Formats: sequence, C-alpha cells, structure tokens
Amino acid sequence: MEALYRVFGKGGASIWLLYGSLALISYAYSLAGNTVYNYLAFATSAFGKHSLLAAIDTAVYVFGGVGKPFIAKLADITSRPIAYAVSLGFYVVGFIIVGTASGVGAVAAGELFYNIGSVGLDLVTDVIIADLTPLQWRGLIGSLTTSPYIINAYISGFIVDGLGPDGWRWGYGMFAIIMPAVIAPALVVLFWADWKAKRLGVLSLSASSYVARTDVIARKSWVALVVDFVKRVDGLGLLLLGTSWTLLFLPFSLKSGAKGGYDNPSLIAMFAVGGVTLVAFGLWEWFGTAHPILPRRILNKTFCCGVVIDVLYMLSGTMRSTYWGSWSYVVTNWSTYTWTIFSNTLTVGLCVFGLVAGVIMRYTHRFKWMQISGICIRCIGLGLTYWARGSNASDVALAWTQILTSWGSAFSVVGTRVATQASVPHDDLASVIANLALWSKLGSATGAAIAGAVWGDNMPRNLRTHLTPLGVSTAEIQKIFGSIRTARLAKPAVRAAVIEAYDETVRPLYLGALILALASLIPASLMTNFYLGKTQNAVDGKLHPMYEADTDAARNTTTPHTDDSASVNEKDAKPLAHAAVAELRK
Repeated sequence: MEALYRVFGKGGASIWLLYGSLALISYAYSLAGNTVYNYLAFATSAFGKHSLLAAIDTAVYVFGGVGKPFIAKLADITSRPIAYAVSLGFYVVGFIIVGTASGVGAVAAGELFYNIGSVGLDLVTDVIIADLTPLQWRGLIGSLTTSPYIINAYISGFIVDGLGPDGWRWGYGMFAIIMPAVIAPALVVLFWADWKAKRLGVLSLSASSYVARTDVIARKSWVALVVDFVKRVDGLGLLLLGTSWTLLFLPFSLKSGAKGGYDNPSLIAMFAVGGVTLVAFGLWEWFGTAHPILPRRILNKTFCCGVVIDVLYMLSGTMRSTYWGSWSYVVTNWSTYTWTIFSNTLTVGLCVFGLVAGVIMRYTHRFKWMQISGICIRCIGLGLTYWARGSNASDVALAWTQILTSWGSAFSVVGTRVATQASVPHDDLASVIANLALWSKLGSATGAAIAGAVWGDNMPRNLRTHLTPLGVSTAEIQKIFGSIRTARLAKPAVRAAVIEAYDETVRPLYLGALILALASLIPASLMTNFYLGKTQNAVDGKLHPMYEADTDAARNTTTPHTDDSASVNEKDAKPLAHAAVAELRK
C-alpha cells in the first residue's frame, strides 16, 4: 500500500480515474443486481419449474461462496486486474448461457457461472476499497460502492416492466454486453499501474504480492506454475467443500419432484457421498493442505463472532427471501413495475442505511452498539413479516417489513464487515473478506435448502387442500405449483384459495427467520468494540498509508531524517497502537 502513492500520486488524476472506474463498475453491477434477480422466477416459470428456485439458489450460494476464496487467492497470486478479468469472463458466460437457455438446467448452469463472476467482481472491489481506506472511513466508503442500487432500484423497474415476464432472456443478455464495456476502464487503469510499478521498481496496488515475494515465474515451467497455483488456492479443498455442501443440500429442494421422496436412491446417494466428502474436506484442511481455506491465524474472537452473525443473518434472510418475491407477486395486485420496486426496496434500504451506518462509525469511531441496535430493528421487521400475511398483508405493512428489515440489516452487515477487517493485519485482509463471504454464502445455501424443503413439502399439500374442494383438477394444481404467472392469473375464487395456500406455506419460514435473527444477538454481544481511527487495522496500530504520506511529507520538509530521531509517523502511531492494544484486552 505504501507504493500506492508512488504509482498513482496522492490526489492525482490517476487515483481519481481509479475511483471513477470503480464507481462505473458499481453502477452497472447494481443495475444487473436490481434486474436479474427478478427474472429468475420468470425464467423457471417459463419451463414450468418454478419450484426449483430453491435448488438453483442452493447451488448458486454454495459455488458463489467457494468462488470468493478462489478469486481472493487468484488476486494475490496473479494480480487485481487478472482477477477482475477472470471474474468478468465467468459473469459474461453465465449471462449468455441463461439468455440462450432451452431448459431449466441451462438456466441453473448460467446462474452458477454468473454468480461466481459476480462474487469475484464484488470481492476484488471490496479488497481495493479496504486497501484504499482507513478504518474510520471504511464503512462509509464501502457503503458508497453500493449506493447506485438506490437509483437503479427505480430505473430497473422500468426495465423489467418494459421487457415483461416474456423478455427475461434479453434481461440477462444485455449485461453480457454492458459489463465488459464498463469494466474495461478499470482494467486499463490497473494494468497501467502494474506497468508503471515495474518501471519504478515497486509493488503497485494491482500487482501480485506472490510475484513480489518470489521469482517463481522466472524459474518454473507453466505446468509447475499451474500445480503451484492449485496448491496455493487449495483447489482440492474448495472442490471438496463445494461438492459436499451441494450434495447435502440439494436433496431437500429436489425431494418434492423425486419419486419416493427421500427414499429415492439418487437422493440417498447424494446424502451419502456428500457426507463422506464433507469428512474428507475436514481431514484435508486439518492434515493435508499447506494453504487452508481458513487459516488458523485469523481465528480471533471478533472474526469468529462476525462469521456466526453473518451466517445467521444470511440463513434467516434466505429463508425469508427465497420465495418472498413469488409470494408477494401472487398475493398482491401490483403491476410488474410496482412489484419490482417493492422487491428492490430491501436493497435500497440496505444501501441508504449502510451510508448512515458508515457516517455513525466515522464520527463515533465505534460499531458495536450500532450493530446490536440494528439486529434488534431487523427482528422487529421480521416479526412484522410474519404478521403481515392474509388479511394483514396491506401495502403499508408490506412496505414497513422491507424498511425495518433493511435498516437493521445494514447496521449489522456494515458493522460486521468493518469489525472483522479491523481484527487482522493487512496481509490477511483478503483472506478475512473471502472467508466471511464464504461462510455467509453457505449460510444462504442452508437457508435456501430449508426454504426449498418447506416449499416442496407444504405447498403441493396446501394447494390440494384449498383447491380440490373448488373442483380444480390435479393437472391444473400442478401448473399453479409450477408457475407464479398461472397462480396469479387464476379465476378470483381459485386465486383466493391459492393465496391462502401461499400464506400457510411461508408461515414456518418467516417464523424460523425471526428466531434465528434473535439468536444473532448472542455473538454480537461478544464482539470486541474496536476503536475505528486512522489505522489500517486495530491489531498493529499502524497508520494507514494515506496518513503516512502526510506525516512523511511534513517530516521531509521540516526536519532532516536521522537514525536516532523519531519520525512524525512513529510519534503519531504510538498512541494509536496503545489504544488498539487496550481495545483488544477488553
């Protein structure tokens, strides 16, 4: 990081060009996020497989989570721009596959590719932001990268409404064109930084720390380099982890469509192989690999508590959200535009209140009580979600569920993100970001599996209970189960019965989400309430390089440097180091 200002110059045009490039990526990324999410329900319904939403989400969350450590180590072993380029490749290929899909299997495959690319872009951006900002600004600047969601939530409504339920293919395909165009400037800036750093003989922001530590590239063949890369990213560990969790969770979502349910030989085999693979993963990580996915050195109290908080957050959130959009589409009479805006309200709230959280941390220099209050507010929102069903599902009640849930979620997520990053030295920053995302994604996968199991078990039964007395045939019930459009367009009496079935089906999901959210108060109370100041982290007390640049400049212009004279930077850093140590002892 110290080399950053030698490459870009403090406050120079190049550093602002980098910021502008990141802003452009954040805008396009948020536009995709605000639109594509809404198309998946239409895409699965187009093939009569709406019930497979949870199965697709489960696989997506698992491989998206596993993808983050892979991209993180790729960025370290190669460089930031190469990691960006690889992520972009996954992103574009995924959109092309979904846009040209001829069946739900292709939709699922495309979603996997797209989400691996998505988490990769998200990770590299997060790491660069964390590199560039001290603790006191990190929450606010990190939240600024998501602020385009606020604008795009409303723009996306026009896009989704304009394309309509039948235009989902173009909804995906358009971003296969847009994303390469907007990421190109950032790639140019970062590759230029690499080139300039080599001329200056320093390590740039975008360069590989692996390359800086060793001349391995000059001494090894490409085959040896590939083998070395696989070892360093713990490729076998990632493969075992992704395979085991996928095999263990998918049966819960596939059970309703499998002959014989859980007695189906294929599902039994998935459980068995998944269990064996999970044990193999544990043994490999503990005894086999020299580069574990979760290094023991980062397992401090704050990081572990942060992981538990975010796992519970994602687990409860996914239990609520997997069929939330489908439920709200069927039980309301909103237009596609209004429904899209409502679906995006949670994202808008997360972004707005994320900025508020960043400001709070900037001026209070603390996070813990803000985070705990956020969890409490989120619990109120989830309680309202549970209540706002049936006759209670008014527009006002539904809107408040989104507002309160997003408010509390933002305070919790931003607090956890900054606290976990503060708990480790800068060298472990990417590892902490990737691992927090990995285990959070596995929490999402668990939530999606639970939602899929509940939906697959209860929805067909509830539909039969409410629709059979009305003379609806078994074939028609199956169509309603497989498509939210068919469910919404049913005759008034039939639709009223469908709504009752939907309400009964989501009840245990919303109640479970509330209970899990309440449980997250326990690890939140155990977090270390670090002082968020001008340091890169709260462990070593070192000033962030942007402040070191100021103190170095002051020293060079006022006092000649000698070996036995303390620098301004050293004087400023000592009280910060003492403060950090005092916080760690609390």
